[in-house]
Amino acid sequence: MEGPSGNSPEGPFFFPPPNLRETVGFVSLVRLITLPSALLCSLCVTDVAVAAEFGDVELSAYALGSWPRDLEIFNQEMMVPASIRDGFGAGLKIGLFPAALRRMMGLEIDSNIHGGAISFPNVANGRHNETGRSDLLVSNTTFNLVLRYPSGTVRPYIGIGLGWSRGTLLNPNIAGRDDKDFDTAHALAHQFLGGAQILLNPKVFLFGEYRYFLSNYHWEGLSIDFRTHYGLVGVGLRF
Repeated sequence: MEGPSGNSPEGPFFFPPPNLRETVGFVSLVRLITLPSALLCSLCVTDVAVAAEFGDVELSAYALGSWPRDLEIFNQEMMVPASIRDGFGAGLKIGLFPAALRRMMGLEIDSNIHGGAISFPNVANGRHNETGRSDLLVSNTTFNLVLRYPSGTVRPYIGIGLGWSRGTLLNPNIAGRDDKDFDTAHALAHQFLGGAQILLNPKVFLFGEYRYFLSNYHWEGLSIDFRTHYGLVGVGLRF
């Protein structure tokens, strides 16, 4: 029933019933929670969309085996046959496969290190003396151009790489030269590679890879054309 002024019986100031006030408060609380959450989700989806539009970024770690070729070594102005021992090591690589290239072609930055040893007839004053020996530490950094199959659980790939290599003689015992505990040679390097990824889920994968690596080291009174087969097994993350 309304009064003369047309106001409700409660007077000119109307207060909604308690149940309506609770409903309005609940709606406000829901808005307070859902609006920032929706905004955050929108930002996350946008970041994922931007990353997906940009391409794949892959970070990988691997164990490495080296099986070098036995060949001749230049020692004291003579070529003599040399034996190079197998070695083992590890490495890291990061790759980018742009969406603009359909994620089929990408560029990797790769770095690894492994051990080994060389032995050969020691030559001094034109005579063959005892066998010359030295441990060998090899470290490589290359830029690899990779072409791959971009979809499926198994993703094969091939590539070529160009970079630099460092061969360090450790505690050498070579007649006719001033041996040091460490003797390092730097050289350009290149490699050919092929392998395959096996996806465990969209973000994690295993991989195996073969490489044929080439570099030439020149130390004091000693040089070698280093040629080796690399075998890799590793795990990677895709972002």
